[in-house]
Amino acid sequence: MKKNKQLLVAALGLILASCGAGGGAKKTPGGVDFVVHKSGSGAQLKLGDTVLLNIIQSLNDSVIVESRKVAGGPVPFVISKSTNKYDLMDGLVMLKEGDSATFSIPIDSLPQRPPMAKAGDKLNLTFVVVGTYTGAKQKAKDDKIIKEYLDKNKLTATTTPEGVYVAVSQEGTGEKPQDGDTVVVHYTGKLTDGKVFDSSQDTTLRPGARIEPIRFPIGRGFVIKGWDVGIASLKKGTKATLLIPSTLGYGLQASGPIPANSVLIFDVQLLDVVKGAPEAAANAPIAPAALQNGK
Repeated sequence: MKKNKQLLVAALGLILASCGAGGGAKKTPGGVDFVVHKSGSGAQLKLGDTVLLNIIQSLNDSVIVESRKVAGGPVPFVISKSTNKYDLMDGLVMLKEGDSATFSIPIDSLPQRPPMAKAGDKLNLTFVVVGTYTGAKQKAKDDKIIKEYLDKNKLTATTTPEGVYVAVSQEGTGEKPQDGDTVVVHYTGKLTDGKVFDSSQDTTLRPGARIEPIRFPIGRGFVIKGWDVGIASLKKGTKATLLIPSTLGYGLQASGPIPANSVLIFDVQLLDVVKGAPEAAANAPIAPAALQNGK
C-alpha cells in the first residue's frame, strides 16, 4: 500500500510539472483547460498550503486510477510555485476547499505517453479538494476525538504539555524516567474504533516474535514523539492508557495498519527504568514498526 501511494504521488508530480493547452470552459494562467463541477465554500488555496486531494485520473472517459482506492484516503500535496507555462499548480491555486474540478491535458503535450494512449487522447485529472492540513487544525480534530473517547470509555486523563492524554489506572511507586534512561514497557496499541494493531503480549500480531516488553532510551527519538513524552510522564510500575494525537504520532503518514491522521491509543505498563546513558545508537534496541519514529 505504501509503495502504491508513493507511485501515485510520483505520477501526480510528473503530471503537475508538464501539461498542455486546449479548449474548454476555463483556463489556468498557463493555458490548461478545466471545469469546476462543484464550488466549495472553504478558503482559497495558496502557495505553501498542504492540500488534501482525492484524485481520479482518466484517459478520455476511462478511469485509470483513483487515489482513494490506492492510498486509502486523501493524498497530501504541497502547493509550490509553478515551474512551466502549463503547470497545474496554477490551477490548484484557483480552487477553494470543497471544490471539485477536472483538468484536461492533451496526451501530445506530455513528455511521456502512457502505454495505452494514442495521439489526440486527453488525460483528465479530477481533483476533489477535501481540505488543507495544518498541525493546529489537525490537533483540534484529534482533541475532539480523544475527549469523545474518554467520555465513552469513562476515563479520566491529564494532559502533558506536548498534548498527550494520560489516563492512569494504577499508579506506580518508582521514579519517573529522565532523558537517557532506558525504559522497559509492555503495551497494546489500538485505534479509536478498538482495532488492535500491535502488542508486546500477543504473538498473533507479530508472528514469530517473542512475548517480551519493549526497551528503548527515553528522549532519543527511537519512538514516536507521543510515546517519548507519554512514557516519560509515568512512574515506574504505573499502568496507564496513552491517547496520542496524530500530530504526535504519524501525522499524514500512514504506517501499516495505521491510517494517516490516526489518534493512537496505547495501554501501557512501565515495568522498569534503567538509569544512566543509553546504549550507542547503533546497538540500541529498535522499536517495532508500530512505534518507530518515522524520521
